Amino acid sequence: MIKEKIKVNNRSYDISLNEQTQMYAMKLRRLYQQSYSDMDSFDEVSSEISSTISNLLKHAASPEVREDDMDGVIQQILKMYEKSVKK
Repeated sequence: MIKEKIKVNNRSYDISLNEQTQMYAMKLRRLYQQSYSDMDSFDEVSSEISSTISNLLKHAASPEVREDDMDGVIQQILKMYEKSVKK
């Protein structure tokens, strides 16, 4: 398990990446790649992206992420995931 404290917009969040949250991060990466490579499928993929983001934030971040921090927290989580994969 990977644990890290991050700061987004002057708010602190505790991030925990376990097997489940790493799977959400991997799925989110794939969905982003799919939406960028095939713009026609974006509408279909966007609801799945939203669902995956919700699950990822629910299980990986504490306290609950404020809406205006979501993008920054997701970016940090994906960076943590990328680092863990490269090890």
